[in-house]
Amino acid sequence: MENLNKIKDIEGILVVDKPEGWTSFDVVRKAKRLLRIKKVGHTGTLDPMATGVLPLCLGRATKIARFITEGPKIYEGIILFGTETDTYDITGQVVEQRPVSEGLSHEQIQKAANAFLGKIFQTPPPYSALKHKGVPLYKLARKGIKIQKEPREVTISKFDILWLQGNEAGFRVECSKGTYIRSLAYDLGKYIDSCACLKTLKRVKNGPFTLKEAIPIEELEKAVGEGRINDLIIPVAKALSHIPQVIIDKELARELRFGRPVPASRLNELLEEQCVELDAANPSYLRLVLKDTEIGRETGVQQLVSVIQWLASRPCQSSDRLKTLKVWQ
Repeated sequence: MENLNKIKDIEGILVVDKPEGWTSFDVVRKAKRLLRIKKVGHTGTLDPMATGVLPLCLGRATKIARFITEGPKIYEGIILFGTETDTYDITGQVVEQRPVSEGLSHEQIQKAANAFLGKIFQTPPPYSALKHKGVPLYKLARKGIKIQKEPREVTISKFDILWLQGNEAGFRVECSKGTYIRSLAYDLGKYIDSCACLKTLKRVKNGPFTLKEAIPIEELEKAVGEGRINDLIIPVAKALSHIPQVIIDKELARELRFGRPVPASRLNELLEEQCVELDAANPSYLRLVLKDTEIGRETGVQQLVSVIQWLASRPCQSSDRLKTLKVWQ
């Protein structure tokens, strides 16, 4: 009974290595049952065929899910050329098969992959969790109703072809949230005047989390049974470590905790003083923390106070006042 009471008070992030054949919601349901808590949410859906890093937000940590999903994602897998399916992956029905040029080299595939680097507009696959009038596209597609969503802007930072053997190529992709790797494989096949589908996929990084932190379902079950689940929970402050940090003083922390907006001019000064680097191309979050000398600590541990959104692509006006997205008391 003592272990169960400790479990009910859980708050933080649990990183699971999602097994093949499970949906992301299967993992959420499993965690709810094992941990006996109601609030569990995942950050970034993985297809059933995919494996790898799936962070679960537990308890009140569900409120920080949107901050975790902002981080970059890295995937590894295999693309099968010459075969197109209705789902854009190997689990779907084959709709076309086309020969692949025998002279197609690793270098040529890499050159084609390079064409997708940077900001691109990508059309989501017809089988996806996106909704049309409240209904997931994959449910409509199973009924023969294909809805084509408008292309969405995503960012492909890296697209490396690791090897090429016959009609298969190993790859590694670093991308922004919202990227469909199935669509990337499909588009690459079209680009080389053939077709392609995704054969395997593993997410090796999601925001600040990698496979090093990810635990198999079997390990989760064992940890719960042995009463050591708390050893696997990542605290909220550490889970947000990928967000640029700005150190604030007690006065500003007090204002934030009273719900007052942050003067942009004040943050601009702190950003310059602390030489905080931001991505000038995208909106980003800022993590505001109290330095240890302000809270009477000598451990170097800093106290998380707030997260706000900061548009790095343009300097804020001095008169701007920024509302916080989340405040910790």
